[in-house]
Order: sequence, then structure tokens, then C-alpha cells
Amino acid sequence: MWCSKAWAGASVAITAVAVGAYGMAVSNAATAAGGGAAWRITDQVHSGATGDFTAVAALGSNGGWAFNGISTPTAWERSGSSWKQVPFPTRGVTGPVIAAAALSPSDAWAFTQGTVTQSRVYHWNGSAWSMVHSFQRQIGGAVVLSADDVWVFGEPFIPGAYLGAWHYNGHTWTAVKTGGELEGGSGLSADDIWAFDGPDVAHWNGHAWSRTSLASLLPARQALNDPELTGIYAQSSDSVYAIGNGNQQDEGGPTVVLHWNGHTWTKVAEGNYGLGTSPLQQIVSDGGGGFWLPMPGADSQRSYLVHFTNDTLTPAALPVASSEITIDAVALIPGTTSLLGGGYTHAASNPGNNVVSVLLQYGS
Repeated sequence: MWCSKAWAGASVAITAVAVGAYGMAVSNAATAAGGGAAWRITDQVHSGATGDFTAVAALGSNGGWAFNGISTPTAWERSGSSWKQVPFPTRGVTGPVIAAAALSPSDAWAFTQGTVTQSRVYHWNGSAWSMVHSFQRQIGGAVVLSADDVWVFGEPFIPGAYLGAWHYNGHTWTAVKTGGELEGGSGLSADDIWAFDGPDVAHWNGHAWSRTSLASLLPARQALNDPELTGIYAQSSDSVYAIGNGNQQDEGGPTVVLHWNGHTWTKVAEGNYGLGTSPLQQIVSDGGGGFWLPMPGADSQRSYLVHFTNDTLTPAALPVASSEITIDAVALIPGTTSLLGGGYTHAASNPGNNVVSVLLQYGS
């Protein structure tokens, strides 16, 4: 799920470093040398003030996808240590790719968060991307379990523009009653999916959605805040994490981590990491029992990439000062503890100026 940024500032010229069979290849920009696991920038694209890798998906140790751009997105395919741009049907697209999934070399998905009137679902069949469905509302998040089991959820960024929840069975899309709006989700199987909206979590058991309020575990409501859930991560049938934010006016925060143990919800961690929730949050497994949480700043605030492990939130060391980089997307490389990341670098405390789209990787 993608986080908005300020767009004011000078444009950066597009720089083509090399041209391949599908289009422009990104330039190498490796940083952060040294031993041990670390985040490093691996590639960059000078794509102008609207550049930003807003979604990434890993496929095995060498494959994957990334999507660059907040107005007219471009698709980038990973092959080992290199990325290349491939054609992406963007006519009429007016928003970024905010979620992506890769199931196999011939089965990948991308979801754009369009204007209030249209969001789109795209599918990769191994040779080309095509639009397979459009919604007359905004998509906030998606869960892709298989080619015939896909969920999309609405994003209430604009009042009255809710999508709700829709399910794809491999042939048709069907609106599903949820007892209220749902903004994003995380799934384990066809009968074990979690989603959230406001202070509520919702669970799909294969037949119906049930809702539970976690308002009592969120930061206290005050005169100038609006506490709510901003993300969810289903780790196993008896371990689910939900992210909440106090949404204090201007500075945002605090961030809280809530946990479901199969019986009850409890608060297990808290940190003052500000906003990073506009509109929603990606949460990705770290491959070792914890998870990674991008915390993009807003209104020139610092951005973080937070690691949750041993019931503690810890900001990661990044290859660029946190005032000069925003990471919007992360994806675990299956079977490892390494990750891919996407975002952009920018002038200090000015996310709209001197923008360079960047891809990152975490590992030894």
C-alpha cells in the first residue's frame, strides 16, 4: 500500500542508461558496503518529480516486479541482479500501483489506486501485462492467494468513495458483504483472511466476514487525533499482527503493534514514528518471525523503515539519511531473510525536490 508524498519542486530529467529488448534498463547505484546484513540501493531511475517505486514483489531468488511512478506507472522486471522496464498498458491510468504479487513467471498481479472514479487490476501472463478489471472506486489493498482467489479492498481516502471488498474466483468479480468497509488485508488461505477498517479488524472464515473492535488498544483519542488501524499481517492461524496509529494532528503517531494469539488481541509494542499511514501501510515478513514496516513521512517529516522483532520496533539503518529517502514498499524474497525495497531519494526534508526513484535490497 502506497503512501502519498508532496509533489512540489523541480523536475529531474529522465536519464536512459541502457536500452534492452523491452525498454530502458535502470542504472546501478550500489551503496552501503561492508559485512553483515544491510539495506543498500541497487538501482535508480531519474524519472522526474513524480518518480517513486510504490510497489515491489519478489519471485524466487532472482525474479520479481517493481512499479515506478505516482501518476503513470511503469513496470520493471527483475532478473537476478538487474532490472529492465517492460511495456505496461497505462492509457487512462491516473494513479500508482499500490499493491503487487508474483505467484509464478506467468502469473503476476498489479493494482492501481486511480482517481475516485477508477482503479485497475492488471495481470501478467508470462509475456505481457493486460488490464483485467476496473473499479469505479479506489483500491486500497489486495490479497492474492492464487490465480482464482483474489481479494481487493477499498480505500476511504475520499469520503463516499469506498470500494468495499470484492472477490475474484478466476472468472468473475463479486462484491462480498463485510458488515462495513474494509481498507486492506492479509491472507493465509481461502478460509483464513484478515482485513481492517478504522478501529476494527475483520476475519473471513471462507463463508462470512466477522468484525472485532480494537479501539481500546489504540492510542487514546484526543481533541486533535483520530486513532485507527493502518495495516495487518497474518503470520499464521494463531499469530496475526495489526498496526495502529494515533494520527496526532501534523506529527502523527504514536505507532502501536497489536497481536492476535488465536484467542485474544494485546498490544505488544509502541514507537513514536509519526505518520507513515497515508493512506495505508505495507507489512512484510522478515523470514525469521518478525516483520518490516515502511513508515514514509509526510509534509517533509523524516521517513523510517522499521523492523519488528522480539516485541520491539527498531528503525533500520538506511544507505541514505532518513531525511533524504522514502521507502514505500518492501517484499520478502521467498525462502530467505533478504528483501527487496522500493521508494525514492530526494532533497533533505523536501520530498518533492530532486527526486530519484530507487530500488533496494536487504541482505548480507
